[in-house]
Amino acid sequence: MKIIDFSKIHSCGDGRYAASVLFEQGRVKIRRIELAAGAHIPPCRMTEDAVFVVVEGRVTFRTEDEESVVHAPNAVFIPGGSTTRSMGADEPSLVLAVLCKCEADGLEGGRSANEP
Repeated sequence: MKIIDFSKIHSCGDGRYAASVLFEQGRVKIRRIELAAGAHIPPCRMTEDAVFVVVEGRVTFRTEDEESVVHAPNAVFIPGGSTTRSMGADEPSLVLAVLCKCEADGLEGGRSANEP
Protein backbone atom coordinates (compact mmCIF):
# COMPACT_ATOMS: atom_id res chain seq x y z
CA MET A 1 0.00 0.00 0.00
CA LYS A 2 1.22 3.49 -0.80
CA ILE A 3 -0.34 6.80 0.23
CA ILE A 4 -0.10 9.39 -2.54
CA ASP A 5 0.13 13.04 -1.49
CA PHE A 6 -2.30 14.90 -3.73
CA SER A 7 -2.05 18.18 -1.82
CA LYS A 8 1.16 19.52 -3.38
CA ILE A 9 0.62 23.17 -4.21
CA HIS A 10 1.57 24.47 -7.63
CA SER A 11 1.35 27.88 -9.21
CA CYS A 12 0.28 27.75 -12.81
CA GLY A 13 0.42 31.50 -13.52
CA ASP A 14 -1.64 33.41 -16.09
CA GLY A 15 -3.19 31.16 -18.73
CA ARG A 16 -0.81 28.31 -17.88
CA TYR A 17 -0.86 24.85 -16.41
CA ALA A 18 1.34 22.84 -14.06
CA ALA A 19 1.62 19.05 -14.05
CA SER A 20 3.56 16.71 -11.83
CA VAL A 21 3.89 12.95 -11.52
CA LEU A 22 2.72 11.85 -8.07
CA PHE A 23 3.29 8.13 -8.56
CA GLU A 24 4.74 5.83 -11.20
CA GLN A 25 5.21 2.10 -10.95
CA GLY A 26 4.99 -0.59 -13.60
CA ARG A 27 2.15 0.22 -15.97
CA VAL A 28 0.51 2.89 -13.77
CA LYS A 29 1.24 6.61 -13.59
CA ILE A 30 -0.72 9.19 -11.56
CA ARG A 31 -0.41 12.88 -12.42
CA ARG A 32 -1.72 16.04 -10.78
CA ILE A 33 -2.66 18.72 -13.32
CA GLU A 34 -3.55 22.25 -12.30
CA LEU A 35 -4.98 24.54 -14.98
CA ALA A 36 -5.58 28.28 -14.81
CA ALA A 37 -8.83 29.62 -16.29
CA GLY A 38 -8.50 29.59 -20.08
CA ALA A 39 -5.42 27.33 -20.05
CA HIS A 40 -5.09 24.58 -22.65
CA ILE A 41 -2.87 21.54 -22.87
CA PRO A 42 -2.21 21.14 -26.60
CA PRO A 43 -3.02 17.90 -28.42
CA CYS A 44 -0.59 15.07 -27.81
CA ARG A 45 -0.60 11.47 -28.99
CA MET A 46 -0.99 8.95 -26.18
CA THR A 47 -1.32 5.17 -26.13
CA GLU A 48 -2.30 4.72 -22.46
CA ASP A 49 -5.79 4.19 -21.11
CA ALA A 50 -6.59 7.23 -18.98
CA VAL A 51 -9.08 8.29 -16.35
CA PHE A 52 -9.17 12.04 -15.74
CA VAL A 53 -10.90 13.01 -12.47
CA VAL A 54 -11.88 16.67 -12.30
CA VAL A 55 -11.41 17.46 -8.61
CA GLU A 56 -12.13 21.19 -8.94
CA GLY A 57 -13.47 23.31 -11.78
CA ARG A 58 -14.67 22.48 -15.29
CA VAL A 59 -12.51 21.01 -18.06
CA THR A 60 -13.18 20.30 -21.74
CA PHE A 61 -11.52 17.08 -22.93
CA ARG A 62 -10.97 16.42 -26.64
CA THR A 63 -9.95 13.36 -28.62
CA GLU A 64 -9.66 13.03 -32.39
CA ASP A 65 -13.44 12.70 -32.80
CA GLU A 66 -15.09 13.60 -29.46
CA GLU A 67 -15.38 16.48 -27.03
CA SER A 68 -16.81 16.39 -23.49
CA VAL A 69 -17.15 18.99 -20.76
CA VAL A 70 -16.55 17.49 -17.32
CA HIS A 71 -17.49 19.31 -14.10
CA ALA A 72 -16.07 18.50 -10.65
CA PRO A 73 -16.42 15.94 -9.08
CA ASN A 74 -16.81 13.82 -12.22
CA ALA A 75 -14.41 11.87 -14.41
CA VAL A 76 -13.89 10.81 -18.02
CA PHE A 77 -12.33 7.57 -19.32
CA ILE A 78 -10.38 7.77 -22.58
CA PRO A 79 -9.31 4.36 -23.91
CA GLY A 80 -5.78 3.72 -25.07
CA GLY A 81 -4.55 3.42 -28.59
CA SER A 82 -2.98 6.00 -30.83
CA THR A 83 -5.35 8.80 -29.95
CA THR A 84 -4.75 12.51 -29.77
CA ARG A 85 -5.93 14.08 -26.52
CA SER A 86 -6.10 17.62 -25.23
CA MET A 87 -7.82 19.53 -22.46
CA GLY A 88 -8.76 23.09 -21.66
CA ALA A 89 -10.05 24.72 -18.48
CA ASP A 90 -13.08 26.98 -18.52
CA GLU A 91 -12.26 28.06 -14.96
CA PRO A 92 -9.39 27.33 -12.52
CA SER A 93 -9.31 23.53 -12.36
CA LEU A 94 -7.54 20.63 -10.71
CA VAL A 95 -7.36 17.22 -12.42
CA LEU A 96 -6.07 13.85 -11.27
CA ALA A 97 -4.94 11.72 -14.24
CA VAL A 98 -4.54 7.97 -13.82
CA LEU A 99 -2.73 6.45 -16.82
CA CYS A 100 -2.37 2.73 -17.50
CA LYS A 101 0.06 1.61 -20.19
CA CYS A 102 -1.25 -1.05 -22.53
CA GLU A 103 1.10 -3.95 -23.18
CA ALA A 104 1.77 -5.61 -26.51
CA ASP A 105 1.15 -9.09 -25.06
CA GLY A 106 -2.55 -9.23 -25.90
CA LEU A 107 -3.72 -6.91 -23.15
CA GLU A 108 -6.06 -4.21 -24.24
CA GLY A 109 -6.98 -1.54 -21.73
CA GLY A 110 -5.76 -3.69 -18.83
CA ARG A 111 -8.05 -6.61 -19.80
CA SER A 112 -7.33 -9.81 -21.63
CA ALA A 113 -8.43 -9.63 -25.26
CA ASN A 114 -10.71 -12.62 -24.45
CA GLU A 115 -12.55 -10.92 -21.56
CA PRO A 116 -16.01 -9.40 -22.25
